[in-house]
Amino acid sequence: MHEKVSHYKAELILLFVTVSWGLSFPTIKIGLNYISPVFFVFIRFTLTLIIFYLLFRKKLSLLKKENIIKGIILGIFLYTGFLTQTIGLKYTTASNSAFITGTNILIIPFAQILIIRKYPKIENIIGIFVAFAGMYFLTGIGDMKINIGDIFTFLCAVSFAFQIVMLDFFSRTTDYLSLIYGQFIAMSVFSFATTLVVEIAVTNEFLFIPSFNLLFVILFNTVFSTLIALFLSSKYQRYTTPVKAGLIYNSEVVFAVIFAYMILNEVLSGKQIAGAILILAGVIISEFSREIFNRKK
Repeated sequence: MHEKVSHYKAELILLFVTVSWGLSFPTIKIGLNYISPVFFVFIRFTLTLIIFYLLFRKKLSLLKKENIIKGIILGIFLYTGFLTQTIGLKYTTASNSAFITGTNILIIPFAQILIIRKYPKIENIIGIFVAFAGMYFLTGIGDMKINIGDIFTFLCAVSFAFQIVMLDFFSRTTDYLSLIYGQFIAMSVFSFATTLVVEIAVTNEFLFIPSFNLLFVILFNTVFSTLIALFLSSKYQRYTTPVKAGLIYNSEVVFAVIFAYMILNEVLSGKQIAGAILILAGVIISEFSREIFNRKK
């Protein structure tokens, strides 16, 4: 039996998850001066898997194999998203990457119809396009040209969109611990294999320079942006819709820019500030427009 949780509480928790993901952008940018991208993903998810196992080892022994497999399926989508985003960043700008990754909010409604046969509400659709316009201004992608990195990043957006909808689908009948456990296993195993094959054997771009900065980045992203974030999203996303969850998750672009300004001294232009406001407006339209209009009647 699932505990009764209001969708407002669940969405507030998902917003906290999004804040932690936003903070991960500037911290990871600092960390990548000391470690290669895929190896960082491997360290991040392997430590997360170890901590998760130590915390829940008694419960994990009771989990059903078929439910863990569902989590591994989710993990494949999650891994594909991380991998293609990382590859894309080698060939495109961070602004392009942020914008194209955010286009998953346009893909989610179609994935939702395809997988769970559920159609989004009109206010969700309006909110999506308002938020999409906000990402356009925030990232400044209008002056960029499409390249191979953008194509890889679009595959990342597709993967994340389907992961969000599949999580909604599986969480209805599967315990969240199995889903989380399976995702961590998949991310750890696949990122280890990619580190060996790609970063060490093929490209010879493996990097690992121990430092205090790297230790902080690894610990923060392991505990907050991965363990706690995926635990909460896997547990509470079931209490809202995939479209609403996607809109909330994509507000991470706003938090990423704010934290980049605070930590990396990256300054926002007026157009970017307007874009951030539009993204938040899109979330508000999707979340509260029906309640606002109903109160006026």
